Amino acid sequence: MNDVNHFLSQYVQQNAVQKILILSDQKVNDLFPDYFTFFSDDVDVHWIKLTCDEKIKDIATVLEIWNFLLSHQFDRNSLLINWGGGVICDLGGFIAATYKRGIRLVNIPTTLLAMIDAAHGGKNGINLQHYKNTIGTFYLPDEVLIDATFLNTLPQEEVLNGFAELIKYALIADAELWEQLKKMQHLSANQIPQLWLEKAANFKKELTKKDLFDKNERQLLNFGHTIGHAIETFMQMKNKPVAHGFAVVQGICCEAYISHLHQFITLQQVNEICDFIKKQYELPLFCEEEVSHIAKNCMQDKKNLNDDIRMVLLKEVGEGIVKQSVTLFLISQSLSKCFLSHPHRDIQ
Repeated sequence: MNDVNHFLSQYVQQNAVQKILILSDQKVNDLFPDYFTFFSDDVDVHWIKLTCDEKIKDIATVLEIWNFLLSHQFDRNSLLINWGGGVICDLGGFIAATYKRGIRLVNIPTTLLAMIDAAHGGKNGINLQHYKNTIGTFYLPDEVLIDATFLNTLPQEEVLNGFAELIKYALIADAELWEQLKKMQHLSANQIPQLWLEKAANFKKELTKKDLFDKNERQLLNFGHTIGHAIETFMQMKNKPVAHGFAVVQGICCEAYISHLHQFITLQQVNEICDFIKKQYELPLFCEEEVSHIAKNCMQDKKNLNDDIRMVLLKEVGEGIVKQSVTLFLISQSLSKCFLSHPHRDIQ
C-alpha cells in the first residue's frame, strides 16, 4: 500500500465515510485498474469514468452526476475523489461544492498540470458557451494527495501542458527557477525535481491562504491566462480545441510583450521568453480577423472591472503585478506581434 492509499484508508475510517464516488479519467483508470482495491467492504464505492476534454465541463455533465449522487443516497459526509487531471479537478470540485451545499472532497491529481496547479487552491468550475470556468465556486478539498508515479505515464503533450504552469510560476515569482528552465533543451517529466513541484504548489497554497476569493494577490496566478483563456475559447468555437497549457504559454508570450509596452521589462527579456516557448511548443498562428476575435474574448475575463480589462503583467522577470489596465488595442497588438500568421523573427 503506497502513501496515498494509506492516507485514504485512514481518512475514510476516521471520518466514518460510508459512500465514495471516484470521478476518474478513463485513461487513468485503464492504466491503474487496481489503484483503489484497498477500500473495506463496509464502504460503498461507486465510479464514474469520463473521457476527458473541455467539452464535458458543462451543466449537462454536472446534472448527470448530481442525479447519480441523489439516486444513490449520497449525503454530506460522503466523499468525492477526483482522480485525474485539470478537467476532473475543475468539474468534480464544482460538483462537490454544490451538491447538498458541499460534500467531502479529496483530489488525487494525475497530470503535471493538476499536481502544480489545478488540484490546489479550491477554484473549480464549468464552462458556459465555450467561455472557460464562467460558472464556479471556491471550495477547498480536504486533501490533495500527490503520487509522482503518474508522471511516468504522461504523453509528451501532457508534460508540456503542465510545464506551462511551471513557466508561469517562475516568471511571476522565481527568477532563479526561470534561469534554470530557459537552459533546458527538452522538457520532460523525468527532468522535474520534486522541489520544483513543491515550490509551485506551495506558492499557490500561500496565495490561497491570503486571498481565497481571488480579489487581490491570488490573481498573480492568472498571468498568461487572460489571453490564454481567450485563445482556448476561440479554438473551442472553431472545433479545434487546444490544451490549456498550450493556450497559456501563448498568453504568457503576449502578456510579456504587453509588460514591455507598459515599460516594465525589456524587449530582450520578452524575446527570451517567447523564443524559449516557441522552441518547446508547436503553437497555432492567427490571421488579423482571428486576432480581433480573440482580443474581444478577453472582455469576458473574470478579473475585469466595469468593462476595464485587468491583467497580470511582469513588473520584472520573477515578479508579477496584478490589476493592470490593458486596452483591446494592446491585446490585439501583442497577438499580432507574437502569433500573426506570417513569417517573422524577433519581436520588434
